[in-house]
Amino acid sequence: MENIITISFDDIDSQYGGCTTHFTGIFLHEIKDKIKLIDYPLLVRLNPGIPWKTRGNASTALRFIYDDPKEIFEIAKNLVDEYTNPRPPSPNKKPGIVITQGKVWEDENFKNFYKKALSDVVLLDETINILEKNKVLYYGGKGLIGATAAQGSLGLYEPYTFELIFYRLPDNWNKDRCVRDDLVLKIEKSLPACSINNYDYIKEKTSVKPNGPDPILSGFRGSCEELLWKYESSLCETPHFALLFRSNQHTSYGLFNDVHPYPYRNVEIEGYVSNIKILPKGHVIVSLNTKYGMFDISFYKDTGPLNEAAKLLVNGDYIKVQGSVRPYFYNSNPTISAYSMEVIYVNQYEKEFSPRCPICGSRMKSLGHNKGYRCEKCGFESKYINKLKIRIDRRLLPGIYMPETGELMHLQKEKYIQLPILSSLNYVNINKIFKVYANP
Repeated sequence: MENIITISFDDIDSQYGGCTTHFTGIFLHEIKDKIKLIDYPLLVRLNPGIPWKTRGNASTALRFIYDDPKEIFEIAKNLVDEYTNPRPPSPNKKPGIVITQGKVWEDENFKNFYKKALSDVVLLDETINILEKNKVLYYGGKGLIGATAAQGSLGLYEPYTFELIFYRLPDNWNKDRCVRDDLVLKIEKSLPACSINNYDYIKEKTSVKPNGPDPILSGFRGSCEELLWKYESSLCETPHFALLFRSNQHTSYGLFNDVHPYPYRNVEIEGYVSNIKILPKGHVIVSLNTKYGMFDISFYKDTGPLNEAAKLLVNGDYIKVQGSVRPYFYNSNPTISAYSMEVIYVNQYEKEFSPRCPICGSRMKSLGHNKGYRCEKCGFESKYINKLKIRIDRRLLPGIYMPETGELMHLQKEKYIQLPILSSLNYVNINKIFKVYANP
């Protein structure tokens, strides 16, 4: 029987540059003539609410056939040490490598570990415990958490997407990235409904370029892997290489759970709106009465349509919110940062007004409780006239409200994209997913 190996990585980056996905491409290039891939390289996004991780919080994994896992493990260790030597990680980061044999994505221990890492806090001690218990090879420090989670990720019958990442030549790392917005938009319009979060139609610019010193030129996301290569023509600088990943990003798989909202958890919570406050900078704080108690839901201004929808809420509306629990309080309530909102029930309410005089049309004045009204202009008086009750039209409709494209969290699913499901693993032609453009 052929020996299935899964090797995974995390925290192979630093404030001085580098990137775990970039390293994965270099490592794949190092071993590609030895192995037979049985899956696309995996890009695994984890809990975006973890404060000591980057917003993307990604680990990676490779699944392939090879006879000697120890040989692969030694190659990986040496290459990680070489890659991180000129770019030492910050004190709270340390690379992690995990290597397993067999169909680890079917192992309940690793699957449950992965699901917890999507929506909750995982400690290094419990990570080491699962690695020791399963007697697998591992190396490193805090990065072992993400690397271990990647082992149980993206099993069969789970939704997935793709990301095609182009990497820069080292000489360009500290220069402005060159990707043409107009060509990205042109390609976007030519594709079927399979592109995900590549162009921000509100800001009229691409959302494919990172801002930091990392070696990524651009990343194009979608559910149609072959068509993503069309975006290659939008690049106006020569890449170093490109790698196509299969990913859990933009699937919302396992991201939100109806659990008690403890700090750093991603939760789905619903309840009645009891108060709305719009802050001077445009952020909105909504007090929500839930089965877990009162929570303040923050809708930040940069979420665009989501923030605007929150401004239209009124007391008595019933909403469901997906978001990340923050470790601080606004006023006296715990805070949840909203990623999306479903308006389930819109409260219909009326406003009361003093009646108009039937003689002259002027506004009448009350004579006291149950005593009727009197017109001060013409003197008409009647105790049989009541206040006018007018139903206020609501601009907010029931439905799901999301941030604008560029502000979506990496794991959030776009509403209208149909995602593929994998029913079996097959050999992958490396030459179709890995392309080298120039020598550094």
